[in-house]
Amino acid sequence: MFADRLLALALVAAVLAVAWLGLTWRSRRFRRRIAADLLADRRPLVLAFSTPDCVPCKTIQKPALEELQRRYQDRVVVRDVDALAQPALAGRFGILTVPTTVVVGEEGAIVAINHGAVEWEKLARQLALNGDRVDLRAREV
Repeated sequence: MFADRLLALALVAAVLAVAWLGLTWRSRRFRRRIAADLLADRRPLVLAFSTPDCVPCKTIQKPALEELQRRYQDRVVVRDVDALAQPALAGRFGILTVPTTVVVGEEGAIVAINHGAVEWEKLARQLALNGDRVDLRAREV
């Protein structure tokens, strides 16, 4: 009886470990891609994926993006993307939920992918707009 429970617990732990490794690998795979073709100029880019019926996109994410654009209007480009209207672009970054923001640096490298609503301060830190250096090894995704 005890051995059966121990075996079941080990099986659950193994399944969780495999799922975690798979999600980590998938996230790293999308972050390694280059998005330089999306940059209109040499300014960093924030792609904000949403849908027309997404309430958190309108109430939480949009004000944060507007504040980022207001504070750093000449240093960053914020582009709203309808994930339903542009499924190829959403699929390129592995967007499965909205709101999601993809932060693209000046060189076209993907700095971060944020699933869920994110504050403008975090986006500014990821873009290093406040003058601080960003440690790309310790990305928040």
